[in-house]
Amino acid sequence: MKKLIIVNGIPASGKSSVTKVIANYFSFPVLSIDEIKEPFMVQFADVIDRPLNRKLGYAAYEAMFNIVKSSPPEVIFIMDAWFGFRDKSVLKDYLKNTGDVQVIEIWVKASATLVAERYKNRCGGRIKGHPGEEYIPELMLLAESAEPMNIGKVYTFDQNSHLSHDELIVWIKENINHN
Repeated sequence: MKKLIIVNGIPASGKSSVTKVIANYFSFPVLSIDEIKEPFMVQFADVIDRPLNRKLGYAAYEAMFNIVKSSPPEVIFIMDAWFGFRDKSVLKDYLKNTGDVQVIEIWVKASATLVAERYKNRCGGRIKGHPGEEYIPELMLLAESAEPMNIGKVYTFDQNSHLSHDELIVWIKENINHN
């Protein structure tokens, strides 16, 4: 059975930081939607608007699942993405096409204020093609309403509660059937 740890949360919630902690502890490979799509964004930087950015995200999402599907079952992947940018049925279809797979989800939650601050701080250093500061009000609303995908067991890592990474690691050990 294939195993996936999905690290899910809205943009600027802290997914990548949480992903690094998990990957460094377990030495599991990471599939990051941004790491897959950003090399393409660099090639088309002058023409990327929000609809094209979204299409690149769709392609990166599909690429992540294609990699898992073609990999040996003993490899445990960490997927770093905002899974809520697609309908839950799309995730279910990709998981179904991946084969027999166990999923646990790390839901990375952050307040609207924290997300807005983080997003604003990173706007100047991001690859051209990501939405700019004009996205912050939408992102703040999203922070108030976004929810985990709830496919498999879910651990909520609330960035505003200063949860321990050690507790997260213990939870993963208890919930991923790692041989």
